[in-house]
Amino acid sequence: MARTTTENIYYGRSQQITADGCFAISFFRPSTSNPVNVAGIPLEAGQTLSIKQNVGDEDWSTYEIVFSTGAFTNEMYVTKIMPLTRG
Repeated sequence: MARTTTENIYYGRSQQITADGCFAISFFRPSTSNPVNVAGIPLEAGQTLSIKQNVGDEDWSTYEIVFSTGAFTNEMYVTKIMPLTRG
């Protein structure tokens, strides 16, 4: 069984996000956020997009998040399950 660590990251602008070899990644749009697309997939307010790898596989993808204009602020929370490196 792999040892892991969890990273929680806040994003407030359109940009590319690298998965950095994670086992799983999720993108959460709060209900108070402007509209946002992740890799071309629109997320509804309060929705989470989760991507998980097969056991032993790592995700090295780059995901583009793009905020649209709206009445709220730009908010996106990304959670990555990363392999724990021994050092």
